[in-house]
Amino acid sequence: MNRRQVLTTLGVGIGGSSGCLRLTGGGGDEPAPTVTDAESDATQTRTKRSDPDAPVTLTESWRGDPGIDFAWSKNGRIFFNDYNKAAAASHGSGINWTSEVTYEGFENNFGVDAFAADESRVTFGYTPDPEVNETIGAHFHTFDRLTGEEVWRFAAPADGKHNFAHGATSVADTVVVATCSFEAEQEPLVVGLAPETGEVRWRTDKSTLPTAWVNYVGSYADEVYVGMASGGVQVLDPETGSLTEVHESWSVARALGTAWGQIHGDTLFAADRASEDESALRAYPLGNQGREWSATFESSVTFGPVVDNSLVTVGTDAGTVYVFNRSTGERLWDVSIDGTVGSIDTSATHVWVGDGETGLTAYTRSDGTRVHRSTKPLGGDDIAVTDGVLILGGDETYAYRIE
Repeated sequence: MNRRQVLTTLGVGIGGSSGCLRLTGGGGDEPAPTVTDAESDATQTRTKRSDPDAPVTLTESWRGDPGIDFAWSKNGRIFFNDYNKAAAASHGSGINWTSEVTYEGFENNFGVDAFAADESRVTFGYTPDPEVNETIGAHFHTFDRLTGEEVWRFAAPADGKHNFAHGATSVADTVVVATCSFEAEQEPLVVGLAPETGEVRWRTDKSTLPTAWVNYVGSYADEVYVGMASGGVQVLDPETGSLTEVHESWSVARALGTAWGQIHGDTLFAADRASEDESALRAYPLGNQGREWSATFESSVTFGPVVDNSLVTVGTDAGTVYVFNRSTGERLWDVSIDGTVGSIDTSATHVWVGDGETGLTAYTRSDGTRVHRSTKPLGGDDIAVTDGVLILGGDETYAYRIE
């Protein structure tokens, strides 16, 4: 069972490519073999990426420790977390730095979907294993993004009510973090921190927010957007934490420890359950150029929405990947894999999908033609694509050139 699944068993789940990828195990020094399409001959596997319908080959570029729970691509670098670890990597040269994130001697910390970055620093959130200690608070660690030197750390109260890190964002010279608990009864806490020192600037709690899970934290135009399991989306002033606006009809849910929301451009894209058998994907306008649309699809979201300049992609527990037009919400295509969708990322030419049962699959952006499939399971952990390199990993991290 991977660590995302562990979080699920603890109560996290809130409504509101063909070929074989052969990775060597155990951190050995022998090179992992090239990943190719079984039905492709040598000429096909050398086809330039300028032809998106050509079969895709992955060739190992580097590998390293630690592994990956969640990964984020920022300006050509990849930042990721693991159990008790934070790390950064360059697509071409490998791991840049790693750091331990134990807090006050506690060494059982899950990497979660909580990350913020500015030009100088990156912040990761961690959730202590409640089966080991159910009272210790969630903690956040900020590092120099180039060197990995830890700048500061912040911990939520050790009261058993704030032990789950539920999001982070950087806005208007403030790092904003959010915590909840594993319990049904919630006392949400959103905190604004000085990016240079971690000094607490403000705290916003149940006296202002609905007593519900914080499902999403993001920022736009120097405002903080907090999606709640009930009560809609709360908008906070990043300098004071005061409530400035409430969008009661907006809804952002989450599952498997992952938020079902993403702010991209002038729009908040968010998923939620529409009925027992259907989910909804909605675009909420934040600025004058913001989009507004709604679409429904079968089953429950397990990953996404993943948004780029033209596509919005989600994956479901039924193993279906749905791809929508970012501007209009039109469903462009959908495909199915044999297992729950565990991760998604997009490149200029392809949509990449990973899961814990069938491994890795790539599809053309235009119509969903399959161009790669690997049968090596990824354990449900995250993937990231940047500058022609695919990063994946469970206990180790592997980088492959996309060819």
